[in-house]
Amino acid sequence: MGLALGRLDASAAAPLLEALAERGLAEARRDDLLRRLLIEVRLVALNCRAGKLLGIGESALPITAAELWPFAEASQLAESLHALEDPEGCFRAQLAMKVPGGTVHVLYTSWREPTDPPGHITFGLLDVSDQVAAEQALQQQRAQMAHADRLSTLGVMTATIAHEVRQPLSVILASAQAALRWLRRTQPDLEQVEQCLDMIVLGGAKAEDTVARLRQLAAGRSEARERCALGPLIEETVDFLRPELSARQATVLLDIARNLPAVRADGVQLRQVLINLLINAAQAMADAQCWNRALKVRARAEEAAVQIDVEDSGPGIAAADRDRLFEGFYSTKASGLGLGLKICRQIVEDHGGTIDHVPRPSGGSIFRIRLPNAA
Repeated sequence: MGLALGRLDASAAAPLLEALAERGLAEARRDDLLRRLLIEVRLVALNCRAGKLLGIGESALPITAAELWPFAEASQLAESLHALEDPEGCFRAQLAMKVPGGTVHVLYTSWREPTDPPGHITFGLLDVSDQVAAEQALQQQRAQMAHADRLSTLGVMTATIAHEVRQPLSVILASAQAALRWLRRTQPDLEQVEQCLDMIVLGGAKAEDTVARLRQLAAGRSEARERCALGPLIEETVDFLRPELSARQATVLLDIARNLPAVRADGVQLRQVLINLLINAAQAMADAQCWNRALKVRARAEEAAVQIDVEDSGPGIAAADRDRLFEGFYSTKASGLGLGLKICRQIVEDHGGTIDHVPRPSGGSIFRIRLPNAA
């Protein structure tokens, strides 16, 4: 037969299933019951296709479910057996079953045949290893693209980085020189020296914070998702970019509503989205030699979400290009890779949100982000 079929004997599993159904079960007790379930349930029959897929010969039967079912997915076996308490019940799950030399990813479906002995269930397997491998390869490719875009963003921001680090270093140097002058006086003024030292500490902390944020972007590391206040995040990102934006003669206006609800997010990734949108807008206005290069970042609470608009007064985007803005490797800039907006959309959608382009009636563009409120 073309189908991979088998049969499990779960006739000795009823007491374990009843115990697993108890409320308030301790985790250690639950794990013990699942281990015993894997031993009590036995694989008693396989057709040729299933035997070949799992690497089990008919002469090896019966074997315990523990020999082919990983403990990490033992709860799926319990759910499979519970579902079959209904004679017409059916259970489906994707599993990584143990085979000689590794694992095989399968789509597992179980049901009860009229001819099955009491306590027995029939199951079918569909090999989805190629599909799983393709999905993993795609996920890895997306991660590599995101990393490449971070590095590209850092390249564009070289001047900003230099400014951000130079500023606190200048404060530290000036404060240290002033402290030496106060100390070398005939009567040292220790109060003034203490104030200078406070300025040195603040400057060092700012420089350290700047370097830490840049290292996170360059290394591709991200923070764990947690409750995130968008107002301060937007303000910090804009402050970080001001020198780069000023170099392109772009001004920024913030319009952030008070008491914005928090979102559950990775702050590093959201900063990356805002950096991409703001740098793109500033580049577009500079390339078009716009006389008015105004950027506006607006944030508002909208129902169960927060809406962020990044608005510019640039040349806008041609209607023919709008449908392809978020496609990979499509760019309206001659030197563009066409990765930035695609990765922005990937990040926002991974956070359960949306990002769209809205043309401004008076010229320019609005990129609108909607993120769900934190639960």
